Amino acid sequence: MPATDDGDMHVDIAEIEAPATLDGSDGEVFTEYLRVRDAVEEHALGTDLLTMGLPQLLSEYRNNPHRVRRHFAARIDGRIVARALITLRPTTPETGVHLVVDVLPEHRGAGIGTRLADLIEQVARDEDAPVLKVTLAHSMSDGGERIVAATGVGEVPASDPGARFLQRRGYVLEQVSRISRLDVADLAGPSPTAPADDYDVVEWAGSTPDEHVGDLAALRTRMSTDAPYGGLAMVVDEWGADRVREHDARIAESGRVMITAAARHRPSGRLVGYSEIAVAEGESVATQEDTLVIKEHRGHRLGLRLKVATSAALPRLAPGVTTVVTWNAEENRPMLDVNEALGFRPIGYEGSWQRRVK
Repeated sequence: MPATDDGDMHVDIAEIEAPATLDGSDGEVFTEYLRVRDAVEEHALGTDLLTMGLPQLLSEYRNNPHRVRRHFAARIDGRIVARALITLRPTTPETGVHLVVDVLPEHRGAGIGTRLADLIEQVARDEDAPVLKVTLAHSMSDGGERIVAATGVGEVPASDPGARFLQRRGYVLEQVSRISRLDVADLAGPSPTAPADDYDVVEWAGSTPDEHVGDLAALRTRMSTDAPYGGLAMVVDEWGADRVREHDARIAESGRVMITAAARHRPSGRLVGYSEIAVAEGESVATQEDTLVIKEHRGHRLGLRLKVATSAALPRLAPGVTTVVTWNAEENRPMLDVNEALGFRPIGYEGSWQRRVK
């Protein structure tokens, strides 16, 4: 792509590839690209708790059969000062594409973000995407004008630069998620082995045991139908045994271990809920991944038991972890009740924005 000029600044925008490793010159470039992501998120939230390790980010940013990512870097004097990312879903194209534009704070207001947004929106049009989606971290500032999510629950500051940028481009705030942290030493809640009617809890760390692969595939499919998504475009996202194995292999390759607890319905022998925490070697912050109890088995406090089980396993399986971070839709009051009972406290918000183009 040819260079562009913004006033006295000469801005080069070019597509870059996610390399196989972060070694060598390609790895150095991609590391610089990833650092922009970290700097922008830390500036928005006022914390580096959500900064992922480079091997984990590289694993997330490479292509797989269900996700294709294209990356663009904007440079001034050879230094990457902004980035853009478009994620395409080849197996569920009707859900649209996911876009990211990050500009370092000191380089905002010069039109770089607009150029990058124009670029990746054009890529989306070329792919005939029906929906454009953006997920953006927002600060916790109090007071002032607010933008309320289309769900009617959750809001972000109208003064937020990202919110203003997206509104100008025609995006709608569909949903707000609360970002929360748990200090593992302060974990509250019932014993993870407490009885609950006809259910017990099974646990594992690492790859899914063979006997649970089929049930876990069914549960992951239900995440696309049973979790709250507000007005975001969604379709059933099918999982099978091969996809579970591919996901497990990718997590392991990135240096992470997934700690999983699942609720087993004793009369049927089937898994009917699960919760996961991803732990990276040498990191003190773990990430709460999926938690789901399928609709027909709710009302037994299984979500609470599962989250207690995974969190309580951390001192034994990952003694270096001191903090867990999680994301929950603001309208998902049952899960927020669970988190608050465990000791999670909010540190910021994430807005899910959407623009329908077809």
